[in-house]
Amino acid sequence: MQKHCSHTLQSINKLDMQLPLHQRASTQSSKSPTAAHYKACPGRRTSCKVSAPSLLCTASLRQHQESPSWPKSPAVSLSKTIAKGAAALALAASLLSAPSADAVLSAPNARIARTADAALRRSIPAINEEVRDIQRNLEDTTYLLRIPQRKPYGSMAKDVSAALSHFTPEERPKLLEGVPEKDKPEADYLVTSLYNTLKQVELAVSTQQPDFVGVRANAALQLTARLELLQSPGLPFVIPKEYANLPRLAGRSVVEFQVEQKDGELAFVDPIKGGLTSTGIIQVTADGYAAPISAGNFVANVLDGSYNGRVLEEGPVTITVPTPPTIQHPPIPLEVFPIGEYAPLYRLPLDIQGGELPVLPLSIPGSVSFAHIPDNDSYLSGDSFFMYRFSKQQAGLGGMAFDEGTFGVFGYVTKGLDVMYSLRDGAVITNTKVLSGADKLVRPAVQSSRP
Repeated sequence: MQKHCSHTLQSINKLDMQLPLHQRASTQSSKSPTAAHYKACPGRRTSCKVSAPSLLCTASLRQHQESPSWPKSPAVSLSKTIAKGAAALALAASLLSAPSADAVLSAPNARIARTADAALRRSIPAINEEVRDIQRNLEDTTYLLRIPQRKPYGSMAKDVSAALSHFTPEERPKLLEGVPEKDKPEADYLVTSLYNTLKQVELAVSTQQPDFVGVRANAALQLTARLELLQSPGLPFVIPKEYANLPRLAGRSVVEFQVEQKDGELAFVDPIKGGLTSTGIIQVTADGYAAPISAGNFVANVLDGSYNGRVLEEGPVTITVPTPPTIQHPPIPLEVFPIGEYAPLYRLPLDIQGGELPVLPLSIPGSVSFAHIPDNDSYLSGDSFFMYRFSKQQAGLGGMAFDEGTFGVFGYVTKGLDVMYSLRDGAVITNTKVLSGADKLVRPAVQSSRP
């Protein structure tokens, strides 16, 4: 393609130089046509597939010039050359005014979270608007940092300055609004740490150190999320009456799985002692803010010991915890929280092509969801779940999994992602426990009996 484009432009310039000075086109001052406007010209007597299909391409022109039938008379040749030069200039003008190519690939959607930390952070209800404004400024900074060309440090500096404006003596008390009295000391410590971290971000931006900007900004976002969790003690919406008898999680919970490979092989790296070990640790953060019923059902299963001794199944992109035939568990509804809504949707998959996007995307490595019951897209197993090994090779044009919006993600692997990727068919869950958030689980007195 580049060879044909270069050949076309050189021919146009050559023919232009054969015209009188007053008839030459000032093409050098015009913008060059993009490669998308050119189509390969096959060096034979056919019209170019461009905006002016009636004009002969310059490759055809050269072929005519070299043929035996081409006029050799100087006067006729000059006349023909001028005519062809005018045609070539018209072709150049049509190329410059042609519309942009229609085949434009869809870029990854910036509205959807791309990491587990970002998804969990964005699912926290916005109780304190000042803290949420700091979060928005920091997320804008990290977004600008991903620009591969020249970094817009000026825009980053404005975002950081806007975040720091909330720490004046007059504004700082507002950052603690909504925090329960018993949590005020911890919240005050988080606000102080957040201010110090933002000053480090400001220094990194002013000295144009992109690596330090990214590290410090992510640290500030983690502090912001911890502060927002203190300000969001419960659910800001009401569970539908038809599901009020199901367990629900009114907040966050962290669950730990201890796993071993089949036959007890040394397959995992000990994070403390180093070396290989037969036991791996996976921690899953279950999010009740975006999926209260699914997350609550999951935590209740763990507390009941339902997953101890389960044998795992390895699929092409999943690690599944199947339900044994001896266990009968009531199904739960599909639960997905769309971005921009005030509560989850139930029994309805999202219309991704129509613009609906989930707060907790499936398109993140380590996303966790219950499996669908057979031949039913509206209800989930309530017992069998899977961990998703998402990669960009499985993504569509928008950077999302093809099954996005059809599964109710309720959490992510937040520790032990390498262990999850190392698991093989036949691995066993040897022990499970709830590390935190058991007090956030609500188990109504009236509910279906559990095995």
